[in-house]
Amino acid sequence: MRVRNLKLCDLARILRVERASFRAGGSSTTTFVAHLFRDRKNSFVAENEDGEVVGYALVRMGLGWLGSRRGGITSIAVDPPHRRQGAGRALMARALEHLAEHGVEEADLEVEVDNGAAQSLYEAVGFRRARVLRDYYGSDRDGLRMVVDVRQAGSLRDVQPGSADRAADGRG
Repeated sequence: MRVRNLKLCDLARILRVERASFRAGGSSTTTFVAHLFRDRKNSFVAENEDGEVVGYALVRMGLGWLGSRRGGITSIAVDPPHRRQGAGRALMARALEHLAEHGVEEADLEVEVDNGAAQSLYEAVGFRRARVLRDYYGSDRDGLRMVVDVRQAGSLRDVQPGSADRAADGRG
């Protein structure tokens, strides 16, 4: 699995991954594209051995010039047929590395409370549950905010491929 920066030519494919990964009621295409274009340098894709884009991660940074050391993962997803092959782990590793490279000390993300596989992956690298967000994803669809000290985040080398590669919605 190879992770690289997003290119404009990836847009159609990652929109398909996003739609296949999240239930109806997620972000509109306009909102999703706005996140992408806010700063493409913070967006990554995972490619399989055939060079096919199979997942993406959108990372956000705090305002460093204001002294903010916070950031997070806006969204991370892997195309359903390509899950449990290491793409989620690889994307998470690159996202945390990117945050650390930019001086982020604490990062957060949001995930549906019923997405135990994604939560397992996040916990394996040091994310901890911060609080439940009632109706965050719509009526009777609670979210869970998770946070990690980026400087202390665990290594993904010890997380076995496929153990928790189900896509997680990290939109904030």
